[in-house]
Amino acid sequence: YKIREMRLGANWFFWVAIAGVANSLLIYFFSISSLFFGLGMTHYIDNHFTFDGLGGRFVTGLLANIGIALVLAGFGYLSRRGNDVAFIIGMFLYVFDTIVVLGYREFFAFGFHLMALFFMFKGLLASRRRYDPSVE
Repeated sequence: YKIREMRLGANWFFWVAIAGVANSLLIYFFSISSLFFGLGMTHYIDNHFTFDGLGGRFVTGLLANIGIALVLAGFGYLSRRGNDVAFIIGMFLYVFDTIVVLGYREFFAFGFHLMALFFMFKGLLASRRRYDPSVE
């Protein structure tokens, strides 16, 4: 039970990475200006690397967004294997991203961030319970 709950919490890193890339693709290819459920860091990149054809700024921005998603997926992979440090660092970076989203006044994305952080935290607690049953 604890391992299952830990993995479900760690899977949220993957969901967040997928949502961030999907949101960036929507912004780049369909010129949607809202963040919906994406990442604040990718929103910053999207604002500074606007679409200008298939030029270097577009490719650089898209690759940077994919790189951010891969970092989050890496935290998810390590967290699924039971690495509590990966959980904590990944959640810390995601809290920073939540503050960035709030700065852009994207309240739906802020709510998504809070929900994801809640489930990530539940996964971290489940991971800690494997070693110390007194953790609640």
